[in-house]
Amino acid sequence: MSFWRKKKSKFEEPQVEPLFMAVSSMEEEMSHAYARAAASMAEFRAHIERQGDRICSAKLRFKDPRQSDRTGKDVLLFLWLTAIEYNPASGSYIGTFFEVPPELSEWHFAGQRLEFDGSDVFDWMVNDDGVLHGGFTLRVNRRRLPEGEREAFDRYVGVRQWVQWDGH
Repeated sequence: MSFWRKKKSKFEEPQVEPLFMAVSSMEEEMSHAYARAAASMAEFRAHIERQGDRICSAKLRFKDPRQSDRTGKDVLLFLWLTAIEYNPASGSYIGTFFEVPPELSEWHFAGQRLEFDGSDVFDWMVNDDGVLHGGFTLRVNRRRLPEGEREAFDRYVGVRQWVQWDGH
């Protein structure tokens, strides 16, 4: 390998385990992203209920029981569930785990379905053939990446166009 050869992005490398990004949920920018997601849940539900092929995902918060017990405080993880459906009879959502970190593998597994309330959603996204709606925390993470990493990040998450929302 040449000294001058550019190092590949972590988003371009094959992943043995899911690629998670550590982000403090208490940061102002992330709190703003959560608020945007909460304020636009009606838009998310409209995407879920419309006809057509697209990927609907929701980001939920999970407590790491072992780490929480060990540290004496809640240790939280944020995970995306996909194949989101809305149940109008109960007003709840149902989604599927597509990747689970080792910390939660005793309680959850890839392919498991989970029912949850809209108030449990910290972010939502709809990928409509590479056109992304929502994804407010993803937008924060992308903005924080060096310019040279953003294209690889887009490929990793399957986005070719970020629909403008509130100037971002």
